Amino acid sequence: MVSLKELEQVVSSARKLNLKIIIRFRKTRNSILIDKEIKALDEYGKVTSWSRAFSIPPNQAIDTYTISSIEVLCGDEVIAAFNRWSDLLRSLNTLQRCET
Repeated sequence: MVSLKELEQVVSSARKLNLKIIIRFRKTRNSILIDKEIKALDEYGKVTSWSRAFSIPPNQAIDTYTISSIEVLCGDEVIAAFNRWSDLLRSLNTLQRCET
């Protein structure tokens, strides 16, 4: 279960380290972008309204939909990739600040 505290920790780390985190799901075209805030992305990777992409809060979306991949980006370069939320949480302390 993804708690609000965990989600806030990920958003805070992304903000502090200047990173983008993209969470992609199976069986839906929409995904989640976490950078300075939490955003919904449509099937083309464009920011869309949250209510249009998901009908539930972000932490519930991460719980409800099966994660296919989590990518951590510095600019446009993928610097880390995970398949599980717990793996992302464990790695937060090892990620480096993005200087782009």
